[in-house]
Order: sequence, then structure tokens, then C-alpha cells
Amino acid sequence: MPAIDLVEISSMRDFLALAAVRVQPSQRRFTKHPLLTYLQSRHPAVTTFCVQRERQQVGYVMLIHAENPTQWIIERLTIDRESQGAGLGYAVADQLIDMVHGFENSEMVIARYHPDNGAARALFAKLNFVERDEMFRGRHIALLEFEFEEDAEEQPKDADIAAETG
Repeated sequence: MPAIDLVEISSMRDFLALAAVRVQPSQRRFTKHPLLTYLQSRHPAVTTFCVQRERQQVGYVMLIHAENPTQWIIERLTIDRESQGAGLGYAVADQLIDMVHGFENSEMVIARYHPDNGAARALFAKLNFVERDEMFRGRHIALLEFEFEEDAEEQPKDADIAAETG
């Protein structure tokens, strides 16, 4: 998997630099203007990351903390057309999933994408997201639910149970 860095961005200047990310003509209708992304990122539940490879900007992505506090949304995963096909979208989504998995009480990652965006659909299917028939604000959603394994060290011992009940 290619090495990438996700660098949180917040200044308007950094968002305007996102305009340098160019997508294939067939993908243009799935992308939003960087100014709109900047305005939406002003919400405290939204974090936007610049995707960098070898310190060069190659894309961006939004991570949104959903209204349900156990859920996170990946949106606007955009990779520059010159860098597409190298596994960067997969690397970005995988890194975000790992990040969210480390958050306390996180149970689910939701991917939102335009209903006609076959590349997004294929990417998230490859990451084991399960697409739902429902839509949210005109976009398909796909879900990845975390299944946490019980850690033997965290399970209460008989002595602990006896102390609590005794």
C-alpha cells in the first residue's frame, strides 16, 4: 500500500490550494468546489485532510463525526487524476478507518458517495463496506461496522465479580 500522510487543514488558503487537485472529466460532477468544502469544514464535527504523498498534495478527504456519536462519515475522498490508479484512495480510506477504530466508543464508519460514482462504490466494497439501499442527502451510503473482540485482560476475573457482589 502506498505511503500517504493525512494533514488536517483549516485555513482558507489551504482549502483554496485544493483547487489544484484535478479529477478525470467523468468524475467532475462528483466533486465539490474547495470553497464549499471550506465552508462546510467550519462545522466542529467536520475535519478535512489534505492527502499528501512524498510531501506533495495529491487529494483531500472529509471525516465527519455523525449525529450518532459512535458513527463517522468519510466523504469527498478525492485523488488527483495524475495519482489515480496507484491505490491512494484505498490507502486514505484504510488510514481513516484505522483512525476511527482508535476513537473511544466508535462502532461504525459510513461512506457517502454519489449514486452514479462507480469508482467510489468499488473502492468501499473492496474495503468491506456494505452498501445500503437507502440514501442520505442524495448520496448512497455504505457501512463498515466494527466488531470488537473481547480482550481477555479486560474481562472481569472471578475474584473481581465476587468483590462486586459480596
